[in-house]
Amino acid sequence: MKIIKLFSAGLMAACCAFLVVGCGAAETKVTLGTYDAANSTFTALQENAGYNLEQSGNKLVLKGEIPYSNGVLGIEAGNIIALRFEPTTEITPDEQTKIQTTNNQDEESGGWNEYDQTALEEDGSLIWVTSVNKTESVQIKIKWNKDFEEVTYTLSVDQTATLSTATA
Repeated sequence: MKIIKLFSAGLMAACCAFLVVGCGAAETKVTLGTYDAANSTFTALQENAGYNLEQSGNKLVLKGEIPYSNGVLGIEAGNIIALRFEPTTEITPDEQTKIQTTNNQDEESGGWNEYDQTALEEDGSLIWVTSVNKTESVQIKIKWNKDFEEVTYTLSVDQTATLSTATA
Protein backbone atom coordinates (compact mmCIF):
# COMPACT_ATOMS: atom_id res chain seq x y z
CA MET A 1 0.00 0.00 0.00
CA LYS A 2 2.88 2.38 0.78
CA ILE A 3 4.30 1.81 -2.71
CA ILE A 4 0.96 2.73 -4.30
CA LYS A 5 0.72 5.91 -2.16
CA LEU A 6 4.32 6.83 -2.99
CA PHE A 7 3.73 6.20 -6.71
CA SER A 8 0.51 8.27 -6.59
CA ALA A 9 2.26 11.15 -4.85
CA GLY A 10 5.09 11.07 -7.41
CA LEU A 11 2.63 10.96 -10.30
CA MET A 12 0.70 13.91 -8.86
CA ALA A 13 3.90 15.96 -8.46
CA ALA A 14 4.94 15.17 -12.04
CA CYS A 15 1.53 16.24 -13.37
CA CYS A 16 1.68 19.52 -11.44
CA ALA A 17 5.19 20.22 -12.73
CA PHE A 18 4.01 19.56 -16.30
CA LEU A 19 1.11 21.97 -15.87
CA VAL A 20 3.37 24.75 -14.57
CA VAL A 21 6.15 24.32 -17.16
CA GLY A 22 4.28 22.88 -20.12
CA CYS A 23 1.29 25.17 -20.03
CA GLY A 24 3.00 28.35 -18.90
CA ALA A 25 0.76 28.57 -15.83
CA ALA A 26 3.27 30.60 -13.84
CA GLU A 27 1.82 34.09 -13.57
CA THR A 28 3.89 37.01 -14.74
CA LYS A 29 3.90 40.05 -12.46
CA VAL A 30 2.66 43.15 -14.28
CA THR A 31 3.41 46.61 -12.85
CA LEU A 32 1.93 49.92 -14.01
CA GLY A 33 4.26 52.88 -14.27
CA THR A 34 5.67 55.66 -16.39
CA TYR A 35 8.45 55.60 -18.95
CA ASP A 36 11.06 58.31 -19.46
CA ALA A 37 12.33 57.89 -23.03
CA ALA A 38 15.18 60.38 -22.54
CA ASN A 39 16.72 58.17 -19.85
CA SER A 40 15.17 54.84 -20.96
CA THR A 41 13.79 54.29 -17.47
CA PHE A 42 10.60 52.78 -16.10
CA THR A 43 9.22 54.05 -12.78
CA ALA A 44 6.48 52.14 -10.97
CA LEU A 45 3.48 54.22 -9.90
CA GLN A 46 3.03 55.19 -6.28
CA GLU A 47 -0.21 54.15 -4.55
CA ASN A 48 -1.70 57.66 -4.66
CA ALA A 49 -1.17 58.16 -8.40
CA GLY A 50 -4.89 58.51 -9.13
CA TYR A 51 -5.00 55.50 -11.43
CA ASN A 52 -4.12 51.84 -11.09
CA LEU A 53 -3.96 48.47 -12.81
CA GLU A 54 -5.97 45.44 -11.75
CA GLN A 55 -4.70 42.06 -12.90
CA SER A 56 -6.87 38.98 -13.01
CA GLY A 57 -4.83 36.28 -14.71
CA ASN A 58 -4.16 37.58 -18.23
CA LYS A 59 -6.75 40.35 -18.09
CA LEU A 60 -5.41 43.80 -17.20
CA VAL A 61 -7.81 46.66 -16.45
CA LEU A 62 -6.88 50.32 -15.96
CA LYS A 63 -8.98 52.25 -13.44
CA GLY A 64 -9.03 55.82 -12.15
CA GLU A 65 -7.92 58.96 -14.00
CA ILE A 66 -5.39 58.09 -16.70
CA PRO A 67 -3.19 61.11 -17.46
CA TYR A 68 -2.56 62.68 -20.84
CA SER A 69 1.06 62.38 -22.01
CA ASN A 70 3.19 63.89 -24.75
CA GLY A 71 4.14 61.48 -27.52
CA VAL A 72 6.88 58.97 -26.76
CA LEU A 73 8.63 56.22 -28.74
CA GLY A 74 6.69 57.02 -31.90
CA ILE A 75 3.33 56.93 -30.10
CA GLU A 76 1.24 60.05 -30.64
CA ALA A 77 0.33 62.18 -27.62
CA GLY A 78 -2.62 60.84 -25.68
CA ASN A 79 -3.31 58.53 -22.77
CA ILE A 80 -0.02 56.63 -22.72
CA ILE A 81 0.90 54.11 -20.04
CA ALA A 82 3.89 51.87 -19.37
CA LEU A 83 3.76 48.30 -18.08
CA ARG A 84 6.58 46.12 -16.79
CA PHE A 85 6.14 42.36 -17.31
CA GLU A 86 8.41 40.43 -14.94
CA PRO A 87 8.76 36.69 -15.49
CA THR A 88 8.61 34.51 -12.39
CA THR A 89 11.87 33.07 -11.08
CA GLU A 90 11.37 29.72 -12.87
CA ILE A 91 11.22 31.49 -16.24
CA THR A 92 14.46 32.44 -17.95
CA PRO A 93 14.07 34.30 -21.24
CA ASP A 94 16.24 32.82 -24.00
CA GLU A 95 16.96 33.18 -27.72
CA GLN A 96 13.46 31.86 -28.47
CA THR A 97 11.75 34.69 -26.58
CA LYS A 98 9.09 36.23 -28.79
CA ILE A 99 6.98 39.28 -28.09
CA GLN A 100 4.14 40.71 -30.14
CA THR A 101 2.26 43.86 -29.24
CA THR A 102 -0.69 45.64 -30.72
CA ASN A 103 -2.35 48.98 -30.23
CA ASN A 104 -4.52 51.27 -32.27
CA GLN A 105 -1.51 53.00 -33.88
CA ASP A 106 0.16 49.94 -35.41
CA GLU A 107 -1.86 49.79 -38.63
CA GLU A 108 1.14 49.68 -40.99
CA SER A 109 2.16 46.30 -39.58
CA GLY A 110 -1.28 44.72 -39.73
CA GLY A 111 -1.90 45.77 -36.14
CA TRP A 112 1.02 43.83 -34.63
CA ASN A 113 4.63 44.71 -33.82
CA GLU A 114 7.02 41.83 -33.25
CA TYR A 115 10.14 41.81 -31.05
CA ASP A 116 12.63 39.24 -29.82
CA GLN A 117 14.69 38.88 -26.64
CA THR A 118 16.62 42.05 -27.50
CA ALA A 119 13.54 44.01 -26.33
CA LEU A 120 14.04 42.71 -22.77
CA GLU A 121 15.68 44.67 -19.98
CA GLU A 122 18.91 43.38 -18.40
CA ASP A 123 16.88 41.75 -15.61
CA GLY A 124 14.76 39.82 -18.14
CA SER A 125 11.65 41.98 -17.74
CA LEU A 126 9.79 43.63 -20.58
CA ILE A 127 8.72 47.28 -20.60
CA TRP A 128 5.73 47.97 -22.86
CA VAL A 129 4.61 51.51 -23.60
CA THR A 130 1.24 51.90 -25.31
CA SER A 131 -1.64 54.30 -25.81
CA VAL A 132 -5.06 53.39 -24.45
CA ASN A 133 -8.66 54.39 -24.97
CA LYS A 134 -12.05 53.12 -23.84
CA THR A 135 -13.17 51.71 -27.18
CA GLU A 136 -10.29 49.34 -28.03
CA SER A 137 -8.38 46.91 -25.89
CA VAL A 138 -4.72 46.31 -26.65
CA GLN A 139 -2.83 43.04 -26.47
CA ILE A 140 0.62 41.72 -25.81
CA LYS A 141 1.70 38.15 -26.52
CA ILE A 142 4.78 36.86 -24.73
CA LYS A 143 6.58 33.56 -25.20
CA TRP A 144 9.35 33.72 -22.59
CA ASN A 145 11.27 30.61 -23.75
CA LYS A 146 10.94 27.23 -25.43
CA ASP A 147 9.51 25.60 -22.29
CA PHE A 148 6.57 27.95 -21.85
CA GLU A 149 3.49 28.46 -23.97
CA GLU A 150 2.76 31.86 -25.44
CA VAL A 151 0.58 33.96 -23.14
CA THR A 152 -1.69 36.73 -24.41
CA TYR A 153 -2.48 39.63 -22.08
CA THR A 154 -5.43 41.91 -22.84
CA LEU A 155 -5.34 45.47 -21.52
CA SER A 156 -8.53 47.50 -21.36
CA VAL A 157 -9.75 50.70 -19.75
CA ASP A 158 -12.60 50.36 -17.28
CA GLN A 159 -15.72 52.21 -18.42
CA THR A 160 -15.74 54.18 -15.16
CA ALA A 161 -12.17 55.43 -15.74
CA THR A 162 -11.45 58.99 -16.87
CA LEU A 163 -9.11 59.75 -19.76
CA SER A 164 -7.46 63.14 -19.20
CA THR A 165 -7.07 65.47 -22.16
CA ALA A 166 -4.37 67.95 -23.15
CA THR A 167 -4.30 71.18 -21.22
CA ALA A 168 -3.54 74.48 -22.92
